[in-house]
Amino acid sequence: MTNQPQIEIVSPAGQVRFYPLDPSLGVVNIGQHPDNDIVLDGRDVRPFHGLIDYRRHPFRYAALAEDGGFDEERPFSLWERLRVGEYELVLVDGERTQAASVERADSLTAAPLPTGSEAAPRWRAVPGQTVRHNLTIQNSGDSPATFLISAGGVPEEWLWFSQQVLALQPGGQAAVQLAVTPPAGPDTLPGVYPLTWQMESPDYPGWVQSEALYLQIEAAPAVQMSKPEPANVTSRAFRRAGQTYLTIANWGNVPAQLYVNGQERRGDCIVQIDPLPPLPGAEATEWERPAANGILYTTDLLLLLPPGEMAHLRVTITPKTGRRFGIGAIHHRFSVTAQSVDDSFAPQSSSGTFESRPAIRMGFLFLLALLLALAALYTLRGTISASFGRARIQSVVAQSQEPPPRLAWMAPTSATLPRPLLSTGGRKGGEPGETYAEMFQEIGALYGMDWRQLVSHANRESRLNPNAQGGAGEYGLMQILPSTWDEWAPLVQVSDPWDPYSNVLVGAAYYSYIHSYFRDLGYTDPQWALAAYNWGPERTLGLLDSGGDWYSLPLTQRMYVADILIGVENAPSLVAEAEIRYPR
Repeated sequence: MTNQPQIEIVSPAGQVRFYPLDPSLGVVNIGQHPDNDIVLDGRDVRPFHGLIDYRRHPFRYAALAEDGGFDEERPFSLWERLRVGEYELVLVDGERTQAASVERADSLTAAPLPTGSEAAPRWRAVPGQTVRHNLTIQNSGDSPATFLISAGGVPEEWLWFSQQVLALQPGGQAAVQLAVTPPAGPDTLPGVYPLTWQMESPDYPGWVQSEALYLQIEAAPAVQMSKPEPANVTSRAFRRAGQTYLTIANWGNVPAQLYVNGQERRGDCIVQIDPLPPLPGAEATEWERPAANGILYTTDLLLLLPPGEMAHLRVTITPKTGRRFGIGAIHHRFSVTAQSVDDSFAPQSSSGTFESRPAIRMGFLFLLALLLALAALYTLRGTISASFGRARIQSVVAQSQEPPPRLAWMAPTSATLPRPLLSTGGRKGGEPGETYAEMFQEIGALYGMDWRQLVSHANRESRLNPNAQGGAGEYGLMQILPSTWDEWAPLVQVSDPWDPYSNVLVGAAYYSYIHSYFRDLGYTDPQWALAAYNWGPERTLGLLDSGGDWYSLPLTQRMYVADILIGVENAPSLVAEAEIRYPR
């Protein structure tokens, strides 16, 4: 094999060929025209594009202008890369030119290309989904070599290789699978992303082969509407209307244009939607009242929600006709619907009930008449003891002065822990061959939980990585703090925090205990238990004890809960991906 330098030519499709430099010529012409020494196709390659002068050191590259002159001239050194259209030219040592070849490879960089780029995407992906590609690596050299396959430009958790280090004999080849999973959420912007793979070998110092491809990240709107809080609204004696509150969140990667309106099933009430002022540190939501045919709809809203933002709304339900007197309440069913202005996602709807009470009930009039009759009887006959009335009043006043009970957290013990939360014994790490899906289903059934929520919870904590460790020393799939592990592991009779089955068992028991504790205090919605799992039960109970509500929680905890509840539907695909990434 000659020691004369050669030009390595890498095509847009990844094919590699070599052009030896003849010492007797000294100049290599490059372009589309067949009279060139190196003929390259492509719309960005001119008929006579440029030339390489290797009669002196360092070699020189000159780009030809339309008038026959030179646009630029610069040095062209060993192992340097030269871009000509979509081709890549590399000046290589003649002893190492045939080190390896790759049929095709793909990887990602960090951000989408600028608007107007003419790059043609080869892959298309929706955030939260995985695209895969098989790469075939071949050692075309004449000696054994080790090859390193890598990709970069995006966070490491986006990328997965079946193997990244290959030892190949001469003529040997191997298949490598690359998977790319752009995460779901507002941070994954839509657009065309440049992809770059790279291959190098320590056996051929300075030799590197790479290629740029493209990935199309699709727009993925994801709008979620909360339930009304409270869901059951009641009017008061001298206030006909009732009020409740709800939140609309945009967890997609594109802005959402929404038309929000409210309706009552029988048409007996007016349902008005009003935006609330933004929370401290949050951006104000853009909104306006819709209009059509010269009519302004004062009860409806047009909202523009940027990715990752939430709109907090007040819903006011007002009966069209009020009642001054009546026997009982009238129940109304109302709903709030958010529709996409551009039909990019399905309508979202949330409903509740409104109980319209009369200003004065007939029973109240009857009671008033009875009291007047008793007062008259007391005045006339003097047989009713005034002390009874005073005693009753004093009793009521004394009771009203008692402070309400404080909400406090009680740590579990084996004596106070409910029997269903204790370990059933006999299992310390799952059966051999048990899949992630079977493990989560078994533990979910043990604690009466939806196994899909348990999967989504573990994915939010660790991306289903059993070896994950947090900055505070949190363990494994459920990211359990060391203090929590020391408290709960003896109760459920496990000892290895890195064992996936033991880790999920402790996390499920801890969450189940929190959920039962909050349910007994009247907070039945699982969102409170999920928030307490992340924020701490003591801190969450302290907020509730001071009169705080859901919107008093920090935005980080509310988004944490929303991520888990939204991810429930993706649980089967999440555990299937975990089987590939982290085999047990």
